[in-house]
Formats: sequence, C-alpha cells, structure tokens
Amino acid sequence: MTTDLVTYYGQTDLINRLVENYGAYLEKLNRETKLLLRTVLTNYVLMRERHEPSSYTLIEASRDALFVTFLGMDTPQLLVDICSQLNGLTTHEAETILEALQHQIRWGNARQVVN
Repeated sequence: MTTDLVTYYGQTDLINRLVENYGAYLEKLNRETKLLLRTVLTNYVLMRERHEPSSYTLIEASRDALFVTFLGMDTPQLLVDICSQLNGLTTHEAETILEALQHQIRWGNARQVVN
C-alpha cells in the first residue's frame, strides 16, 4: 500500500485516477476547490445514506450543494470535471477523499495562512 495522503486509507482504481490527475496530495487543486469538493462529498455521503444509494450521483450532489444555493455561485467547471471523473464513487471512497481533504485543509497544502 502506498502512503500517499489520498490513498493511505482506501486505495481504489477510482481514487488512483484522481491522484493521477491531481497529484498524490491533490496539490493541483487550490484551497477553494478542495473546500467545495469537501462540501459536495459530505452531501453525497449523507444523501446516499438517506436514499437508495444507486439513485444519487456525485453530479447530483454537486448541483444540490449548499454553495450553489447560499453563495449564489454556479458549480465551477473544475469541480464538475472532478465529479464526472468520480462517477460511481462509493461511500467508502468518498469518506477516504474527505479524510485527505480535511487533513490538507487543516494541516497540509491547502491550509489557510494566518498572520
């Protein structure tokens, strides 16, 4: 098993493709994109537990995300692309990516610099 941050707890083919496209630490994604992706993945996990798992997709989760409603912004194209690439994502895979994103946002390459 590799020790890349994204794949450490749950390496799958789908996660491997994400890492190939955006880096072992998702370093090709900026802080805002990681925050938005975290929101989408959280929504995805919650809704899949509340409804028939196969009937709710990551694309739907991105459309339903709170930032669309409350911030009045469209889903950024990069986020749409990521969600499309993660088509068929399992809840376990989503939670694996969420762990990596949380670490990067709090401690890693996407942390907010505070003076």
